[in-house]
Amino acid sequence: YMLVLLPMAGALAVGFITHHFAREAKGHGVPEVMDATYRKGGVIRPRVAVAKAISSALTIGSGGSAGTEGPIVQIGAAIGSSFGQLLGLKRHHMNTLIACGVAGGIAAIFDAPIAGVLFALEIFLRDFSFKTFSPIVFASVISASLTHALRPGEEGIFEIVSPEHYIFNGSELPFYLVLGVFCAVAAILFVKLLYALEDIAEKLRIPEALKPVLGAALLGGLGVLSITWIDTGDVPAFFGNGYPLIREAIGPGLIDMSLWALLLLGVLKV
Repeated sequence: YMLVLLPMAGALAVGFITHHFAREAKGHGVPEVMDATYRKGGVIRPRVAVAKAISSALTIGSGGSAGTEGPIVQIGAAIGSSFGQLLGLKRHHMNTLIACGVAGGIAAIFDAPIAGVLFALEIFLRDFSFKTFSPIVFASVISASLTHALRPGEEGIFEIVSPEHYIFNGSELPFYLVLGVFCAVAAILFVKLLYALEDIAEKLRIPEALKPVLGAALLGGLGVLSITWIDTGDVPAFFGNGYPLIREAIGPGLIDMSLWALLLLGVLKV
């Protein structure tokens, strides 16, 4: 029963925070930052960083099926925008600071400073000139370095371990082609279903703060069904951010699950 009650409790707290404290913290994180960059002159209220950090931690910590990428993007962007507002900077420089916050967040969470820079430049600025490139590189590298200093000896979220005695064979390429097409179709279906369900949720005539609770109840119901179908003896793998399952899959040992169980987990996660 905790598989149902715990996510609902977390969702109730999240609904209250986002509805009464900072409504911009509702949603994925990345689209909200893009909207602030292109339509609001780079202005994001400082309270958004606090609200997003707390609500995301409550969501994931209580089992909510969500990741940390979108939240850290919005948190970093809100911090960057707050500094820009404090210093009274113009719009162009505000957007650069937002990109610095985004790059720093991605660099810290994935231990990937180069990916942080490219993500921020490609998605938010689309400006690769030196005057924007250099401060974003500084922010990303400093963020990754500081993360290592504060958490010495810890790797990023994903540590790729090359399997022993593996030699690439060109005959495997067709299988990668099939995998690429399969994942592309899955991604399109995921995005379409996600926005369709969001549209349905927007039309529900119940208090806004209670809508996350309904979603958490559905998640808990799927969790109960999954431990009935896939008896892992643990919390369902699609609860939380899903990183433990990915780490296990790309670790030194192959994951001890059948193909059908993995495919079912993919469907349940969507």
